Amino acid sequence: MQKYIESHIVDEFEGWDGDAEYELDNGSKWELVSYTYSYSYSYRPKATIWRDGGKYFLEVANMNDKKEVRQV
Repeated sequence: MQKYIESHIVDEFEGWDGDAEYELDNGSKWELVSYTYSYSYSYRPKATIWRDGGKYFLEVANMNDKKEVRQV
């Protein structure tokens, strides 16, 4: 797995929510591949997109795991 993008979430992050779109400072937008829900609030947290083959994973500061995402 290698780093693909390092950035910050634009505005508020309220955890993983299956129908949420996550926008990064660089303008890219990402959504979860499969539904998951876990609440955690932070303002403009650091976000890293990881690439593993053809799959992408979003890691957000203060969350314990990476979630698979696709670019919107």
